[in-house]
Amino acid sequence: MEKIFKRFILIDLALFVLCFIAIFIESEEVAYMNEQLVLGFSDTYMIVAGIIAVIILLAHLVNLFLLYKFKGIGKAMYLVLFVITSLTYIAQGSFVYGPYDSLFGSLSWAVSGAILVFLYFTPIKYEFERGY
Repeated sequence: MEKIFKRFILIDLALFVLCFIAIFIESEEVAYMNEQLVLGFSDTYMIVAGIIAVIILLAHLVNLFLLYKFKGIGKAMYLVLFVITSLTYIAQGSFVYGPYDSLFGSLSWAVSGAILVFLYFTPIKYEFERGY
């Protein structure tokens, strides 16, 4: 069970990287439509949103390491980051996603769901009680 859980962590990391790469290979049409959608936002809003995004992304990377090492704080942190990420998706408003963004993002959400199931509904949850 631990081996499968760790593989899900590595898959999540790989999807994280692929989602980041997908940003740079989006089509011109998708980029243009997204530019039109953010024209109403102020520069200050965009800077603050960018800083928050970087903090969340770095926290996610640290959290994957903590989960991989079965550190107790990682379990709680993953749930908090999942909720925060979900709320930021709601707060960001509408965006257009290309096929790669959509595919990798959807797979990432599915893997996150699987990790949450492992963390709270399988014997893996006991591994984190020892890992503080």
